[in-house]
Amino acid sequence: MIRYGFHLSIAGKKGVAGAVEEALALGLTAFQIFAKSPRSWRTRPLSPSEVENFRALRENAGELPGVIHASYLVNLGAEGELWEKSVMSLADDLEKAQALGLEYVVVHPGSGSPERVKEGALRALRLAGVRRKPLLLLENTAGGGEKVGSRLEELAYLLEDTPFGVCFDTCHAFSAGYPLHQDPRGVIGELDRVVGLDRVPVIHLNDSVGAFGSRVDHHAHLLQGQIGEALKEVVRDERLQGKVFILETPRGLEEDAHNLRVLRGWLES
Repeated sequence: MIRYGFHLSIAGKKGVAGAVEEALALGLTAFQIFAKSPRSWRTRPLSPSEVENFRALRENAGELPGVIHASYLVNLGAEGELWEKSVMSLADDLEKAQALGLEYVVVHPGSGSPERVKEGALRALRLAGVRRKPLLLLENTAGGGEKVGSRLEELAYLLEDTPFGVCFDTCHAFSAGYPLHQDPRGVIGELDRVVGLDRVPVIHLNDSVGAFGSRVDHHAHLLQGQIGEALKEVVRDERLQGKVFILETPRGLEEDAHNLRVLRGWLES
């Protein structure tokens, strides 16, 4: 069985602990959060009481797998000041994940050279003093421009001689030209062959507004995008059982109810 959840908000007085409470209220078995604003370089300190409350709630909930998504501003392939800021921002998220006891930090590699991306990610790990947890996951991209990570072979290079893993986003893969709408099992097979499913603990389960191969990174609700019913085969693929599936779909009461109804229906069928 897979573990699944939404990307949840940490806004409000309860902060990160509020995300655990929401996950439990929705019956989720995993969750993802931002540790700070995804569109600002400004960090957000975690108070000792916030960390303590978060850890206590999560322990009582049975240790729900948790993911921190790094800032959208991070570009590990950049040069100069932008690269330095990106590395520091990612290191900050890794440190927060350690403090909270979370398993994974996901980051978009950015634009530039794969060599520069690998250098930046390794430096962030060193600055954060990461030993075993959290695992840093590089997310595949929809492509376009000089974005790194739209091809599985590029991700495999980034993993060589590193402790990194991969977060596989279905919308991004489809938009980058992987035919999830026609051959979802074949795409998962290629992911296994090129990257290795043992290095892909997290799946971002998103349908796509953009067309196949469009390189458009625009998520859609389940069954309301261009991939459609084929995503059921991803969820039910026996090779992906035990993985953490995160929905990054637009949030709202009706939207959440729709996506959970579809996903749970797929799991029960």
